[in-house]
Amino acid sequence: MVPTLIVLGLLALGVAIVAFATRRPSTRQNVIVDQDTAWNDPITPANDVPAQDDPFAHAPVLTPPVVAEPPPADAIPAERAS
Repeated sequence: MVPTLIVLGLLALGVAIVAFATRRPSTRQNVIVDQDTAWNDPITPANDVPAQDDPFAHAPVLTPPVVAEPPPADAIPAERAS
């Protein structure tokens, strides 16, 4: 008797859930669509970009830095005369 009551209770609960879910009308939500997207814009590959002048074409040629070697150690006085 108890299993029959459990099954009938679960069946009634299932019917109540289905009835509650289907009795309410669906609400329509206003979906705002952003129309300013670029999904359909034409694609321009990087190779099709017109050639422009090289901004560094007329730059001066860099010279390597000048490295001054220190004088030999025997040329530098160890102490100053006072």
